[in-house]
Amino acid sequence: MDIREAEMKAPLQRVWDGMIPIELQLAAADAIELLASAVLPEPFQTFYLLVPRVSYFPFITQKIKEWWLNPMFALSGGVPGHRNAEIKDADIWFEYRGQPLKWHYPVGLLYDMLVARGSRGEPELPWALTLHVRKFPVGKLVAGSGVQNMRDMFMAMIKESDFIRNGSTKRVMDLSKDDQMQFLDGLQKHEFEKYSAIHAIIVPSPNDVRPMTAAAKNGGGRPGPKAIPLKFYMETAGAEESAAKDPAALPDINMFHVSQFPVPLTNKDKEGEPTTVADAFRLCYEISDQGGDAFVTSRACLSQGIAVPWETPISWLAENLYYADCFLHLVVVEVSERI
Repeated sequence: MDIREAEMKAPLQRVWDGMIPIELQLAAADAIELLASAVLPEPFQTFYLLVPRVSYFPFITQKIKEWWLNPMFALSGGVPGHRNAEIKDADIWFEYRGQPLKWHYPVGLLYDMLVARGSRGEPELPWALTLHVRKFPVGKLVAGSGVQNMRDMFMAMIKESDFIRNGSTKRVMDLSKDDQMQFLDGLQKHEFEKYSAIHAIIVPSPNDVRPMTAAAKNGGGRPGPKAIPLKFYMETAGAEESAAKDPAALPDINMFHVSQFPVPLTNKDKEGEPTTVADAFRLCYEISDQGGDAFVTSRACLSQGIAVPWETPISWLAENLYYADCFLHLVVVEVSERI
């Protein structure tokens, strides 16, 4: 690896290494069913672990079972009739203050959506969650939160981002079975080298691409992206009104509006200048420039937990702050609530 490659890889490695400390407690109802007591035995009352921001909850369930649940049940012996009860990965779900957490959302995205306003500027660390192993909330969460389902859904998201970026899914579909397995294993086991080697095939570094027009004229090289895959997450007007009445109230994950639009790298209305975060936001929400300035300046945009300036080129964010699914996930919160 040359010096330039190392310099480009450094910020990606730092994003990849971003962690959220999590504090888990077993739901009282589940503890009573399995252990005949809501009070867990020492030293299993609480379980702490670091979870990668770019990962997903189904990928940590095995660790939770092996390091926490299984030893606890083995020590306690469990409830007669439940001693050999199996805890299936697909039955495990996580809750934050009464809200089931969407298992197919990146962990860092969930944290930014739910904690940014609720913490009122002070990060809630560790993030206190409740673990459930029974009564999966069908109708509130997508069913089937097991590891294999997560891997399948992740590959579907990768194909979607590839299509938005290149107009086809060819780069993903051309991956060999071994490459796909390495890619998924790298994400699941949080091994950067495995993941990044395949990611570089799907999303070449800026040094390996040239603008679409230049590629068409001169040939050679790889054509640059047609658009940036991104999603904005912003609370609805109803949610903001509720927050104004009760600033201490937690955000409701179901009250976020998700907007997705294939954002071009350059702004045709500004003589080809790079598209900024503010430009992308206006495109996604169809806000006019005249009315949009006051709107965006009253809000902050979070990417990987970082409040990014609205004038940041969206192409820079796409190269440095993307999630593992190759999307930019941008959470928009009111400035008064965040700062």
